[in-house]
Amino acid sequence: MVQKSEKGSRTKALYTQILDEFRERIISGEFAAGDRLPTELEIAKRYHSSRGTVRQALSALVNEGFLERIQGSGTFVRQHATSPAQEQKDQASQQAPKSIGLILSRAGDELNIDILLGVEQAAKSRGYQLSFAYAEEDARELAQDIERLRASTEGLVIFPLSDVDRDESLAQLKAERVPFVLVDRYIAGLDCDYVTSDNLGGGYRATEHLLILGHTRIGFVSRNGLLTTSVRDRWEGYRKALNDYGRAYDESLIYIAATRKYGSYDDIVTSSNRPDAIFAVNDDIALALMQAAQRHNISVPEDLALVGFDDVSYAALVSTPLTTVAQQRVEMGLHAGTLLINHIEGQTIGTRHIELPANLIIRQSCGARRRVSSLVANEETTRQ
Repeated sequence: MVQKSEKGSRTKALYTQILDEFRERIISGEFAAGDRLPTELEIAKRYHSSRGTVRQALSALVNEGFLERIQGSGTFVRQHATSPAQEQKDQASQQAPKSIGLILSRAGDELNIDILLGVEQAAKSRGYQLSFAYAEEDARELAQDIERLRASTEGLVIFPLSDVDRDESLAQLKAERVPFVLVDRYIAGLDCDYVTSDNLGGGYRATEHLLILGHTRIGFVSRNGLLTTSVRDRWEGYRKALNDYGRAYDESLIYIAATRKYGSYDDIVTSSNRPDAIFAVNDDIALALMQAAQRHNISVPEDLALVGFDDVSYAALVSTPLTTVAQQRVEMGLHAGTLLINHIEGQTIGTRHIELPANLIIRQSCGARRRVSSLVANEETTRQ
């Protein structure tokens, strides 16, 4: 189903508003342990929202450990029993500053910066200091950062690397019961807390949108292949949409741009087998393809339609504004930080997996607005 940008933004705003307000009301004690929340319908009426948006927000609070659902009875504020060991830990933490650690994949890009902002918000709201480091997508650097920060903090939020080349650092943390939460990506086969975007759903919506617009040869472009769960899930969404719409999966339309240099993207857009549309695994790749198309006088979207993933700040500012799938980057960090602190303070039971909505933002690079304008013009001509 095609979603308009305005609707996606409003849904995101309502989701965040409901989530933040109910979390704050629970933390402040306005809702006490055991209190029953209003029904989804009552909350939806109050916020002029859909029940689906309310359900997503409440589910996030269940995953964070604030709420529990009892079938047939409703949604309640979770009871948080405090053990003697936890009481001792709380007393000790009052005497020394509490601290959590954050290890990001690289410096400078908006995804990592926004995740940092979100984790920082969570830390400040709960009285924790934050130490952070950048692993720069290097497994050895990540292992060193984990070892250094775990010694000086009570737990870690980690942006993991590839799960193809197995890194034992995370498995060791779990074995030693060190509190940690993965963010943006999870590790297949490792049962631990994580917060991600709905990458599969986002990949599906991006591809579905191009199919609905009439494109039949849709390519998929990544930079390092299927080495991370975020990329694999977007690829799975791409494949599922093709299958659901009766289109065969064509391996020749799967591209890996091996470097950040011009040549990789030029080769794709000038290929004799070039698709008529491309779903790029992130906005940087989509924008690099757009630049390559411009260098070779290939028109976007007339000759090549493009959809990205991330909704970086400059995606709407280029000459042909980029259609993309928006990630809730700050919210991802906020959820991860909150989940970690809840775990540190003994407020969670078992592992939590949180997937945040990823909404389609329709701009000009896919050709949708041009097509709508053409249909309107044809309709007016017919009426005359």
